[in-house]
Amino acid sequence: MNFHISGAIVKPQGLNRELEKQIVDKILGEGYDKRIRPSGINNKTGQNDGPAVVRVNTLIRSISKIDDVTMEYSVQLSLRQEWTDERLAFNKMALYKNYNINSITLTEQERLWKPDLFFRNEKEGHFHKIIMPNVLLRINGDGAVLYSIRISLVLACPMDLKYYPLDKQNCTIEMASYGYLEDDLKFIWKEKNPVQINQPLTLPRFTLETSRTDFCTSRTATGAYSCLRVDLIFKREFSYYLIQIYIPCCMLVIVSWVSFWLDPNAIPARVSLGVTTLLTMATQISGINASLPPVSYTKAIDVWTGVCLTFVFGALLEFALVNYASRSDAHARMQQLRQEEELRLKELQEFQQRRQMAAQIASQQQNRSAAHYGGQNYAQKSKSAQLNGTINSQSPNGTGNNMALNSTNSNLQQYTIIGVGEHQVVSETKQLLPSLPSANDFGAMGPASGNFQFNGNGKQCEIHHSLLHPSSHRAASSSTTATPKKRVNFCRAWLNKFPSRSKRIDVISRIFFPKMFALFNLVYWTTYLFREDDIVQV
Repeated sequence: MNFHISGAIVKPQGLNRELEKQIVDKILGEGYDKRIRPSGINNKTGQNDGPAVVRVNTLIRSISKIDDVTMEYSVQLSLRQEWTDERLAFNKMALYKNYNINSITLTEQERLWKPDLFFRNEKEGHFHKIIMPNVLLRINGDGAVLYSIRISLVLACPMDLKYYPLDKQNCTIEMASYGYLEDDLKFIWKEKNPVQINQPLTLPRFTLETSRTDFCTSRTATGAYSCLRVDLIFKREFSYYLIQIYIPCCMLVIVSWVSFWLDPNAIPARVSLGVTTLLTMATQISGINASLPPVSYTKAIDVWTGVCLTFVFGALLEFALVNYASRSDAHARMQQLRQEEELRLKELQEFQQRRQMAAQIASQQQNRSAAHYGGQNYAQKSKSAQLNGTINSQSPNGTGNNMALNSTNSNLQQYTIIGVGEHQVVSETKQLLPSLPSANDFGAMGPASGNFQFNGNGKQCEIHHSLLHPSSHRAASSSTTATPKKRVNFCRAWLNKFPSRSKRIDVISRIFFPKMFALFNLVYWTTYLFREDDIVQV
C-alpha cells in the first residue's frame, strides 16, 4: 500500500507525515541561512563561485485597462522563478536515500532565500491573499526550487501618440534584481514558453498582436544589475474611433456646406448653421483632447480635427464674403442706376435744345425759300412741321406721313434734313446719344420713311434716317483688318450665367470645398494607413 507526501510517492514502511517534517527540519535546520544566496557555477572555472542563475517565466492572466492619459496599464500575472540551491537537496541524504520522495511543498516562504526581483516600471501592485496567499514554493530532491506567485500590477507604459488613433504601442514588463549585482545574481528566460498568455485575452480598445522577450541590464550609480523585459505589442482598435470621431466630423463638415445652397439673403439661417457646426466641432475636439494627455507634438487625430474645423470655419467665412459681395453689388447697382438717371436727364435737356435750334434754323430757311419762290402754302406747311418736330407731307391719296425726331436706346441716330430748291440746299445733321426719350414723349410718330414729297409748288424735302450701332463704326473702319477670334473660356462662360458675385462665390464653393476635402482625405489616409510600423523601444 502506497501513500503521498506533498505529491510524492513513498515506499510503505509505516512512515507518516513525520517523515516530511524530518526532511524539512533537516534541510532548513541550523546549517541553512536564508540570508546567504545559493552558489552558482562559474563558467570559466567550473567551480561554485559564480552568480546564482534564476530562470524566469510568466503567465499573463489578464490585462484590464490601458490608460492613454496616465500612460499606464493594469495586468494580472503569475510570476514563476526557478533556481537551484544545493543546500536544499535531500535525495542524496543517507537517511532518505532509499525513499522515493520527488518534492516537498512549503507553506512558510519566509524561511527560504528568494531572489530580490522587482518590477522597474511598476506604479502599484499587490499580492492576492484570498482565501489564502496565492504563493507556491516547491523544493525538489536535487535542490531545485520553484517559486510562483500571483500578483496584480499597474505598470507604466510610455506611449508615442503621434499616429493616434492609428497607432501601435509597446508596453513592457521589466524585471530586475534590486540588490544583487550581475556578479551575484543573474536572471535568464526559461527555454520553453517564457511568456504564456491566457486565452482568450480581451481588451476594450486594443488587440494584443504579439509578445517578445529580451534581456536588459539595469545600470545605476551602484552598479549593473541583471534585467529581463517582456514587450507587449498592442494595436489600437480603429473601429471605435471611426464611429465616434471620424464619421461625426465628416458629417459636421458636410452639413456646413448646406449653407452654399441657401439664398445669400437668408442671413439668419446661414449664420445659425455656420455657428452651430463650428461650436459642435469645437465641442468634439474638446472631448477628444480630454481623453488624451497634453503632448508637445501633433497627433494624427489633431490633424484630422484641425482640418475639419478649418473647413467648417471656412464655410462661415465664405458666407461673410458672400454677404459682403452681395451688399457691394447692391451698392454698385444703385450707383449705376443713379448715374443712368442723371445721364438720361442730361440727354433729354440736350435733345430739347437741339430740337428747338433745328426748328428755328429750318423755319428761317423755309421762310427764305417761300419768299424766293412765293410759295405761301409751302412755307406755312413747312413751318407747322418744324414746330411739331415732324415733317408732314400729303401723299397722292390724301393721307399724311409723319416723321418724328426719334431716339432708340444703344443706337446712334443721324438725321439729315435737306431742302431742295432751284439754287439752294439746306441740311442739318443731328447726332443723339443712347437712352434718349422716345417719340411718344414729345409728339406723334408716324410711319418712318426716308423720302417725303411736299405738295406745295412742286418743292421737295427729304429726310435720310440711318441707325448705326457704335460697333458699326468700328466694324466699318476696321473692315480691312480682321482680328482672330479668342478661344472660348468655358469656365468663365459658365460663371457668367450667374449675374451677381455672391452667387458666383456660392457656386465656386460648392465645387471647391468638397474637392479639397476629398483631396485631404486621400492624402491623410494614404499617409497614416500605409506607413511603416514605428514601435517605440523603451
